Amino acid sequence: MIALVVLTAATSFLLLAACGSGEDEESLFPQISDTGHILTLDDLLDTAYKESSNYSTDGLPGATDVSYGFLRVDGGDPYDYEVRFYESHQSAIDQGTAMAIEGTGESAILSEDDATYKHGVKNRRTIIGGGTGGGARSGIGPKFASYAIFENVVMLCQGSDAETSIKRCGLLATTLVPNE
Repeated sequence: MIALVVLTAATSFLLLAACGSGEDEESLFPQISDTGHILTLDDLLDTAYKESSNYSTDGLPGATDVSYGFLRVDGGDPYDYEVRFYESHQSAIDQGTAMAIEGTGESAILSEDDATYKHGVKNRRTIIGGGTGGGARSGIGPKFASYAIFENVVMLCQGSDAETSIKRCGLLATTLVPNE
């Protein structure tokens, strides 16, 4: 009887370990995806997304619109986004990728003096680190750990790491094209 209990427990443990508690890469929102839709700023503004600023496209080759704002899903915390629109999916890839990389991740350029695309640089920064005494922080870092290109849109998505950012890009994409 004890052997049966041990065997059952061991089998259960192996099944749980094999299934894992985390998501595999295939279930994460893809960093680049296209279902054939061409989205506009109006499509974005018709969702629960709230625009805080509309930036000039000067210095952002190929972009037709740029919006900075936030999305709150199901009453949860709001997540910030910088959403850049292009004429086509291919244009978003060809002309938007380098500028998305410049504004995201550990190597993000967070100084207006150094950034190629200067509009909204301050909104791409966040206070990081624990600091010492009186609520002090140790510096600034990127607000957007990663980006996604969905349809003809480049989305810079708030997150402390790339996986979190990509998941939040998925939230916005689902809002834009809910039946996909």
